[in-house]
Amino acid sequence: RPVPILGGGRLTGKVGPFDVGALNIQTDDVAEIGAEDTNFTVVRIRGDVLRRSNLGALFTRRSNALAGAAWSHTFGADASFAFVDNLYLSGYYARTETPGRVAPAGRFGESYQARFSWDGDLEGFSASHLLVESDFNPEVGFLRRSGFRQTQLSLRGSPRPAARAVRQVTLEGSADYIENADAGYVESRDMSVSLGIELENSDQINVAVTDTYENLVSDELITGALVPAGRYPFQTVEASYSFGPQRSISGTLSGRHGTFYGGHLTSAGIGRGRIELLRQLSLEPSVSYNWVRLPGERFNTLLAVTRLTYTFSPRMFFSALVQYNSLNDSFSANARLRWEYAPGSELFLVYTEERDTFDFQRFPVLQNRGLVIKMTRLLRL
Repeated sequence: RPVPILGGGRLTGKVGPFDVGALNIQTDDVAEIGAEDTNFTVVRIRGDVLRRSNLGALFTRRSNALAGAAWSHTFGADASFAFVDNLYLSGYYARTETPGRVAPAGRFGESYQARFSWDGDLEGFSASHLLVESDFNPEVGFLRRSGFRQTQLSLRGSPRPAARAVRQVTLEGSADYIENADAGYVESRDMSVSLGIELENSDQINVAVTDTYENLVSDELITGALVPAGRYPFQTVEASYSFGPQRSISGTLSGRHGTFYGGHLTSAGIGRGRIELLRQLSLEPSVSYNWVRLPGERFNTLLAVTRLTYTFSPRMFFSALVQYNSLNDSFSANARLRWEYAPGSELFLVYTEERDTFDFQRFPVLQNRGLVIKMTRLLRL
């Protein structure tokens, strides 16, 4: 259930060469669900250095930490350097502190990443390494996963042939390797080779072959099916055709087939679709259908999304999104009106609704509904 927000404030601006941002929010307690009154703080500083580089620092604090402590802190620093035209170096380091949460000897609840890339028009290369320790505990923000190391490599060649109908051909190979940060075993591995052809009319043809390995140490629910623990190698072939964005009707047609956790998976869909009904009115449909065949289980899934956008003026637009997901039998809608009533100042009106389609007679059962009004005002001092 919602936890009430008592109040808060946000500050953004620029002080000399530094961009500064600060946020503080105070929430109320809800005794029946065990939620205590909590204060959230975020401070961010970023400064430009050299010609196209920057350095930054981040601090977050949460009182009444989820781990049961009186507070939880996160400290971080990041850097991004751009050399010549296509050479980039970036990285970050972060550390968390929560009283009473003790990390193993030699560990401090850390996370860091280093990335190097060369993004030329005719060739490209990138390499990165990421670590998120299992004791890394940022209680403000969103952490998708912890306790892993990830290494990524990619190599690309993109020549421009003399053929009239072809603008550019791209051949790329990549590898993604993830291991458990505590035990050291391989959790997953992806190796792929792809070929892309961009035509002179901006249409694109892409074909990719992927070899994947997944090590499930426990039974897992994947696409709604219970997959037993084990080691699963599988291969996938995927092809797509994208129509250029300059067309009044554009989008990507795609298909995929391959092995999947001891069975097979076949997918077909239309993504990033856009239909320009009028100069100010556009429709963006997207449909994905999957045929899943696992040992002892066979089912299909459908995900259909449609977005409608109407632009009243450069400062006002209306957008509505409707989605149906057969995997969890849900139907959801979101409508948003944005109005920039003064330079840098905005008014948002947002309505959301979700309904359950699993068991209904006349209309899907209402699950939740919300209406939010947000107004910002830019003050120039």
